[in-house]
Amino acid sequence: MKINKILQIILLNIILTNCNKKDSEIYVAIENFDNSLDYLITQKTYNKVPYLVFQADTLKNNPVEIIETCYLKTSDKDSMKIDANCHIYKFANNELFINVSEDQLGNRFVQKNIYFSNKIDNELLDKLRRQKSDTIYIGNLKKYDNKGNLVKMVRTTEWKNIQSDGLIVINDNRLLEVYSKNKDGNVTPYRKEYFNKKYNVDSLKNLKVEEFATTNLWDNDKKEYLYKFDKYGNWIEKKKLNSKYPEVYYRTYKY
Repeated sequence: MKINKILQIILLNIILTNCNKKDSEIYVAIENFDNSLDYLITQKTYNKVPYLVFQADTLKNNPVEIIETCYLKTSDKDSMKIDANCHIYKFANNELFINVSEDQLGNRFVQKNIYFSNKIDNELLDKLRRQKSDTIYIGNLKKYDNKGNLVKMVRTTEWKNIQSDGLIVINDNRLLEVYSKNKDGNVTPYRKEYFNKKYNVDSLKNLKVEEFATTNLWDNDKKEYLYKFDKYGNWIEKKKLNSKYPEVYYRTYKY
């Protein structure tokens, strides 16, 4: 009996050692992935952004909280609240910190953004995700130039998706973007993305780099929506144009 127990302990230690070694290798591969486009960065970078940009819109007077509600006009007199499109946004240090809302099934969820200065602590994120399954932890790393323009962004998130058969699937996404400026001042954005795959060292090494075109979502929105603004210039009502019964968004701010 004693020999069998000793053998079981040795086998367990071997399994744990192999698992830890595998995790360590993946963490190194992920860090290499996050730094794989640094050679394209030509300007000096900073960790702090001087102003708050949220959903492609520069917000004035540094709000710390936004409560956003959405209603669907069902007639000229009536409307229906769409809880899945209602959010509470909280900000800290000019970055989105917490987003609280409901999914389409009516389940409440919290997204918590964690910002890292030099590299994302993937081991910490994994521990947090195991401890609190009801909170979606999003890891972020952002670098800016001296004017507040984004130079580098890494974003990693996991979320649960309920399929039609009731099976819960864990989705994962890791996005790396670098905005490279040449001598003439022209900026070319580059991207690498790791989406819905099980992390392994080989797949992280073989991801391709692609150029992509940036679009100003705020400029597009101004063509499609009618806005009302508060005294600081932040919108408080957003109504879609050219629709008989549109969705209407309302925001209240805490400064």
